[in-house]
Amino acid sequence: MDETPLVSGSRRAWARGTLLGLAVGDALGTTLEFQAREAPPFPELAKGPHTDVTGGGPFRVTPGQVTDDTQMATCLALSLKEHGRFHAADVAARYVAWVPHAFDIGNLTHASLSMIARGVSLGEAARRAWIHSERRTAGNGSLMRIAPIGVALAHAPEARRMAALADSAITHYDPRCRITCAALCAAIAAAGAGRTSATDMFETVRAEVEAAAATLIDIVPSDGRDVEAARAELRWDLELAVRDDPELYGPEIHVHRQQGFVRVAFRLALWELLHAPSYEAALIDVVNRGGDADTNGAITGALLGARFGEDAIPAAWRARVLGALEEGPPSALRDHYHPRRLLELAEGV
Repeated sequence: MDETPLVSGSRRAWARGTLLGLAVGDALGTTLEFQAREAPPFPELAKGPHTDVTGGGPFRVTPGQVTDDTQMATCLALSLKEHGRFHAADVAARYVAWVPHAFDIGNLTHASLSMIARGVSLGEAARRAWIHSERRTAGNGSLMRIAPIGVALAHAPEARRMAALADSAITHYDPRCRITCAALCAAIAAAGAGRTSATDMFETVRAEVEAAAATLIDIVPSDGRDVEAARAELRWDLELAVRDDPELYGPEIHVHRQQGFVRVAFRLALWELLHAPSYEAALIDVVNRGGDADTNGAITGALLGARFGEDAIPAAWRARVLGALEEGPPSALRDHYHPRRLLELAEGV
């Protein structure tokens, strides 16, 4: 386990590293999205064959073009920038407005936002979708977009926790989704405060899992049994993330068979935090394992980008992502839901 703090150099480099780390991970991973890739057994890191931002994949994107992970994060970031706080109704409205432009959208996200568009209240829409799944569906669609809250509310732990829990509840009500969102934001905030060792960030995640679970029980006591079950599962994910083998190719949880499961993305990102020596090494390993490669890349990218800072992200990757679609005609994806807009949140940090 690497415990050497690697300071990004400045608050701005940390903020940009987090946000651009998310976008680059998304763009790198989309090429291999949904594929069942062969990779070396843990703890050996995959070193390829996919090592550059080349586009393509199931959505045939241009090199550097991002998908729903970054597009939704941009909606959240622009709302946070405009209001200076988490404004749930505004964020939800931005998500709903984005849907017609989306070429990639998760089933649970689409179901929840469709209900909101028809007038179902925030929280209730996602809760209905979750109950309809018999309280089993726990996708990674809120965790993939949540990093802007960790940046914008880094110095306000209670507000940050409540914002992360509330944003997840717009589309992903399951407590596993909501708790992991709070935990990822806490780790990002820790890195922004200079606690950039893998151990410090991991222990921050461990503490936030407990705090966020307790908060959810306080908010809706009737959900207590589900929250306690979620906390137990996430504690197990934390334990496995420390080990050489995180058991992501096992009978219970498998990176290919359970694509889109929040516990796969959460456990894998934490394993990379503790075991990968750099942003680049972590992201190449994550995406070459296939599965939901763009979202696993986005979540790991935000976490490792927060730790190592903007300069640790390969310059060619950054340039390709920030320049994607630049020569194309005006469009919402080029002009609004683009990583250049996401990075506006880092201005003045």
